[in-house]
Amino acid sequence: MVDRKQLAVTFDGSFEGFLCVVYAYYYDGIMPLHIQDADNYQQALEVEEYYVSTDFDKAMRVQSGIREKISAQAEDHLFYASLTEGNDKFMDMFRYVVLGFKTGITVDNHLQQDYVLGVHKRARYVAGEAHLLTGFCRFAETKQGVFYGAVTPVNNVLAILAQHFADRMMNQAWIIHDKKRHKAAVYDGNEYIIGDVPQSVQVDFCDDEKQIQDLWGTFFNAVTIKERINKSLQRNNLPLRYRGNMLEFQHLR
Repeated sequence: MVDRKQLAVTFDGSFEGFLCVVYAYYYDGIMPLHIQDADNYQQALEVEEYYVSTDFDKAMRVQSGIREKISAQAEDHLFYASLTEGNDKFMDMFRYVVLGFKTGITVDNHLQQDYVLGVHKRARYVAGEAHLLTGFCRFAETKQGVFYGAVTPVNNVLAILAQHFADRMMNQAWIIHDKKRHKAAVYDGNEYIIGDVPQSVQVDFCDDEKQIQDLWGTFFNAVTIKERINKSLQRNNLPLRYRGNMLEFQHLR
């Protein structure tokens, strides 16, 4: 049995960084008692902190190992779970990987393990929100001809949204702005990048955009049958937290 040193492990919070924590467990002999994003690290009493640097070669080795020795589905579960908020996800993900390397493709059948169930729940939560936002994201044309859409998701789903719209709006330049995290995905018609955005960023829309929005608002109100409005059902199908970025609710009377 490997004599592993028990440590409070910190890293940069990225998915690649997490994969490097897994690498350090197998190749550097560490035993994480806690795994936390270094930016949100809370000192654990009497436990030594150990920072794991992100090395993309190591991360790709672990990711390939997960895909080949466990399953592509397990890889997806882990990536989606990593996009939820909070530090508690990382220990669940870590235990899931370790079990997966022991059991292979059957890891997802071990739902009696709380951490397996935890990874599944987080992955479903992210997938569900990303799916909703592919329909709720609204684009408006800027003066530069780039289409701009703002979102404020609970989870960090920007990369999922970017891939979705890159596949469907292949010839149109666009920006998806995560206003909650001050990040944006920028697509030039060929590929997208994700980067930080200043909190004070201003967007200049084209001259026709306000007229188009007003026409859309008029249409939305015209087809609404007030006697048949069911606000409870509406909230179930379209949570209030998404409406601030949706044009039709800004014009609803």
